[in-house]
Amino acid sequence: MGSTLIFANTSNLIITLLSLLILTGTVWVIRQGKLPYKRGLSNIYVGLLVELASVWANYQTNVAYLQGERIDILMFISLCLILISMLFLAAGSILILVNKYKPSAVWGGVLTVGAIGVIASGYFVFISPDSYIVSNMQQIFAIAGFVSVSVALWAQMHRRHAIGFLTSALAFTVVSAILIIRMIPSSFEWEILNNWYLSPLFYNVLAVAYIAINADFLAQRLDLSKGEIVKYNRRLEEIIKSSPFPIIISRLSDDKIILANDNAIRLFGINPNELDHYRFKDFFADADNRVLLNERLENEKQVQDFEILVKTYDSDTPFWLLTSATTIDYNYDVVLYAAFQDITSRKNREVLLKDQATRDPLTSLYNRRYFEDEVHKRITKARQENGIYCVLMTDVDLFKRVNDTYGHKTGDKVLMELASTSEKALRECDIVARYGGEEFVIFLADVDAEQAYSVAERLRETISELRVPSDDGRIVQFTISIGISSSKVSDNIDTLIKTADEALYKAKQNGRNRVEIFTPEDLKNFKPEEETPHKDESQNRHPIFEKEENTEISLLDGVAEQHIAEEKTTIEEQAKEPHQ
Repeated sequence: MGSTLIFANTSNLIITLLSLLILTGTVWVIRQGKLPYKRGLSNIYVGLLVELASVWANYQTNVAYLQGERIDILMFISLCLILISMLFLAAGSILILVNKYKPSAVWGGVLTVGAIGVIASGYFVFISPDSYIVSNMQQIFAIAGFVSVSVALWAQMHRRHAIGFLTSALAFTVVSAILIIRMIPSSFEWEILNNWYLSPLFYNVLAVAYIAINADFLAQRLDLSKGEIVKYNRRLEEIIKSSPFPIIISRLSDDKIILANDNAIRLFGINPNELDHYRFKDFFADADNRVLLNERLENEKQVQDFEILVKTYDSDTPFWLLTSATTIDYNYDVVLYAAFQDITSRKNREVLLKDQATRDPLTSLYNRRYFEDEVHKRITKARQENGIYCVLMTDVDLFKRVNDTYGHKTGDKVLMELASTSEKALRECDIVARYGGEEFVIFLADVDAEQAYSVAERLRETISELRVPSDDGRIVQFTISIGISSSKVSDNIDTLIKTADEALYKAKQNGRNRVEIFTPEDLKNFKPEEETPHKDESQNRHPIFEKEENTEISLLDGVAEQHIAEEKTTIEEQAKEPHQ
């Protein structure tokens, strides 16, 4: 460093080159990053390389002079090299001071100054040789380059993270001071200013400073990121608090709620002072619902309009919400952002409409259309699994006499009591439906005819013990007859219903208040009309529905017409008998 540097031996040169190699590696690392000053620092590095080359050229000039050889060309080369070094250092300084400028714009002005310097150098070397002026020009170019870098680095001291700039500024300031002192004639007597180790020491200090500058930049970016995160979180909190919809933010790691707006606090009954005591899963009334939501989030990362059944923290009364959820970054964590809309009223209306479509309005039992559709599905599944099942057809004995004697309101009470008792006496998996008038139909899964007979007998006995008060205070007793058909007879829903109705007719013929089974052998004498495939509600009505408005409804179209006529005659004959 400096025009007076002389490489005393090979070891000194090796140490200097190793130090320069360390600085080279540091510059390469900086060039790979996003440091905004990397072009300026790179130009400074190149300027130092050229400065070192000028030292070598000056050394060769001194050797040639001592040997009596021509030195004007070597002197011009040495002067041009130190000029180029100054230009790179100046360009690097400008890019550090104003890093928004493009290097091409900076170099345009720098090269103009360089051209003037080259002309002046050529004049004082070749046209009007003056070794004193040339020597001063060498020192002035070097000082100008190092001082410009020092000024640029000191100008960065206003930054919060400026350790790297401070270190490099001190290093260049010291070098600038040394170069200025060397211009004093008596300074050559100060041996410390001419020691060979000043250059490698400077390169090593500069390498450390470059690393520190890069670290300062990363720390600055981290501070900016933290500030942006804080601003983002504040904006998000403001949006959540001002939202007309209930919104909850919960951590994915432990499911704890970390933010909830006032609407969500009221909706879920949350104590805002104990927000971290709550977990999002605590509000799910259906655990499977929560699992399904998690699966959807894992697969899609975002869920829109997902229906969930929830409850408040202190109540088990469920209500329905429509939620849209997504995962976001919040406060250095991955969280679940969920917004809600109360759809309980809508769901209640849906349930009501569904009940109206599938339920009998008087007894609240399923209607026959639902029964046919659902049993058809179950029979299809049972057929695939070789399952067994039975269909029971029940009818209130002498129901017309009940209506005539006690009135239709009492008759309705009898039907409602029969429906309620039937549901209580059967399993949840069984289906009970009102099939029209005083006729009810039952589907029993996984039972054969004998087991179904036991169930029917128990139901018949239970019904016979019922007491229903009439409007005028009298007590009404009634009985039922039951017909049974099983999977051994058929796997067609229409045939099962008709054969169960045939067995019901047989029970009526044999004295009522009894249970009869339609067996496979009975098929020999049974000639129903051609079976039709099962139809859902969107298709035409089954022919059996055509008699729905009749007070006495037959479940057999044509097959049981004679039976019905006979039973009506029997009812009329017994109308005059006292009620049993």
